Amino acid sequence: MGRDARHAGVPRDRGARPSLDAVLELRRDRMSSVRQVIEGLNGTPQDSQTKPVEGPGWPPPRSFSVHKCLLIILNEEWEHRLYAERDLDALEAAQ
Repeated sequence: MGRDARHAGVPRDRGARPSLDAVLELRRDRMSSVRQVIEGLNGTPQDSQTKPVEGPGWPPPRSFSVHKCLLIILNEEWEHRLYAERDLDALEAAQ
């Protein structure tokens, strides 16, 4: 089964070249959403389960533990940082 069939409804355009402003705006929006969710967890046990989100996207709809969700967010943030540092190092070396 091809990637498109497995991830139907998930946009993917390898030729997309958004502006830095567009990327930063999306990043600020995502950070705000994550901040709101984390602030809403006050006192929530980490082993409690999320409600499935219906509709296209990845992963397919199912429940996850709050603990697993937080680990995914932290890992994604770490990977974003590594990519940013790599790209900044490459830019500095090119100067």
